[in-house]
Amino acid sequence: MRFDQSYILPAAFATLVHLVVLVVISGFWIGQAQSQTERPRHIQAQMVDLTALSNKTAAQQEAQAQQQKQLQEQKREAEQQKQREAERLQREKQQKAEAQREAQAKAEAESKARAKAKAEAEAKQLEQQKAEAKARAQAKAEADAKAKADAKAKAEEAAKAKLKAEQERKAEAEAKAKAEAKRKAEAEAKRKAEAERKAEAERKAEQQAKAEAERKRKAEAEAKRVAEEKARAAEAARQQAAAEERANRIVGDIQGYIQGLLQQAWRIPSTARNGMSAVVAINLFPSGEIDQAYIQTSSGDEAFDRSALQAVYRVERFERVADVDPIMFERRLRRVVVTFRPEGLRW
Repeated sequence: MRFDQSYILPAAFATLVHLVVLVVISGFWIGQAQSQTERPRHIQAQMVDLTALSNKTAAQQEAQAQQQKQLQEQKREAEQQKQREAERLQREKQQKAEAQREAQAKAEAESKARAKAKAEAEAKQLEQQKAEAKARAQAKAEADAKAKADAKAKAEEAAKAKLKAEQERKAEAEAKAKAEAKRKAEAEAKRKAEAERKAEAERKAEQQAKAEAERKRKAEAEAKRVAEEKARAAEAARQQAAAEERANRIVGDIQGYIQGLLQQAWRIPSTARNGMSAVVAINLFPSGEIDQAYIQTSSGDEAFDRSALQAVYRVERFERVADVDPIMFERRLRRVVVTFRPEGLRW
């Protein structure tokens, strides 16, 4: 709950006035009681100016408020003064730091300048020392070169003399060596010729042996190949014969199956006579269904031919044909020919 501050001062003032009145009245009652006890014959009364008392209290409150305001103003002024002092100290600190940085930078620049001057002086001194060392080295090199040239000339003279003596010795030794070498070469040539003749004879004999062995190996390989080929051909023929036999059995079985169905489906017309025959070609699907049927060779009797075709189409499908190997079907059963005769069907 919030209170309106505008009511605080009047309420406090009213409370204070009531307290003062209560104190005065209480004092009056007490004094009256005492007077009645001690001096019952005398009565004393005291008047209180409430307006003056109220004005005094208001003045005191005003003075207190003014004093509080002055204290706050002094506090605010002190805080502002403190802030200004802190700002002044901060500026002085910054100025001092800036001065220190400038002094440090100046000192570093002076140090760099001194170091540079020192380095330049040292470089100049080093360059001079290098020049002096170079001059000394050149003088030494020239002296060494002269001494080397002199020594070389002497050595060349000595070498020439030694070379001449060596050449003469070598010439004599070479002459002897050539004679010995010629003798050895002739002996070696003779030995090599004999060795080559023998090696050639051995090589030819070895080649002949290898050729004979190779001829024999090829003959044996050819004989083996021919035998294996014959064996494979015989096996293939055997397998082919077996396959043909199996195929013939299967086809014969299917043919009997087809003939049986056609025999059951054929309604022999009354015009049929012994000796009549109609050859019907039937094209089948792999499923055994009839693709097409037509009279390949007529019996000469239209009713007889028509009854044969009707028997084929009445069957509609030869179910067992679907179980036949597709390759065998294409070769043997894709197209079948059936001869219809009154005596019985014939493939």
